[in-house]
Amino acid sequence: MRVIAGTARGTRLKVPRGGAVRPTSDRVKEALFNILGLRVFEAVVWDLYAGSGAIGIEALSRGAAEALFVEQERAHLKIIEENLSRARVASRARLLQQDVKMALPLLAREKQQADLIFSDPPYQERTIPTLLAAIDHYGLLHADGLIVLELFARSELWPEKHPAVNLRKYGDTVLAFIEAAALPQARAALSNS
Repeated sequence: MRVIAGTARGTRLKVPRGGAVRPTSDRVKEALFNILGLRVFEAVVWDLYAGSGAIGIEALSRGAAEALFVEQERAHLKIIEENLSRARVASRARLLQQDVKMALPLLAREKQQADLIFSDPPYQERTIPTLLAAIDHYGLLHADGLIVLELFARSELWPEKHPAVNLRKYGDTVLAFIEAAALPQARAALSNS
């Protein structure tokens, strides 16, 4: 796995061993950042369930102002630290070793907000409704912000054509894009399914 573009282009990144982390493929990562375009530049980015940190590091390489990496596993956090150092972007990164459910209220108390929130949570059908509810409840996304969820292609959290969620399929992976203004509608659709 490598950084695709920007100041750290070509930097090889380590991935935690075992099956606990499913790294985003280079193909999906490239498609994601092509869609985001200049939206990444000077953005405050959160990489939730960060794993190797590849998404947040790619954002930093492409000019994000800062990135927050939330990861519960200490061993994974060590790999993220090493990857940040390899990519020479550690000065704009914050690492938080905590379960995402516990990290979000903490970030709210700190009055933090993100421009872009990336998340590839485990147990998606159970985790995503709670995650979106917390982001909305605590006001963690700027008014013009965006949430990007990486989902399994077989996941059916939303119908393929839903006005609040833009779904893009890449093989076995689906990217779901939810604008801040559409978050309440996307949440409501989850509770109705």
